Amino acid sequence: MNDATYRSPKVLFIHDGVSFQAHRKRLSDAGLRVSDTRADSALAEATRLQPDIIVLDFACDGGVTAQLKSYAPTRHIPIIAFVDLARTL
Repeated sequence: MNDATYRSPKVLFIHDGVSFQAHRKRLSDAGLRVSDTRADSALAEATRLQPDIIVLDFACDGGVTAQLKSYAPTRHIPIIAFVDLARTL
């Protein structure tokens, strides 16, 4: 694959709105194309964006993973559960 055809992976970061900007910046700085959404609109955004991977702030899961995995247009998207240890201390 040459540079002209390479596209960095699309990541959808699902969060609860609490101090997520630093995490989004880290993903962007790693060369990923990052979009974000709150948990209550996660299914709609994942369906619309069709990201390569989802990073889910586990603090806001509340069934988001089950929704994404039970819906045909999004069930194929890998999900990484993100735990912000700084918030748990």
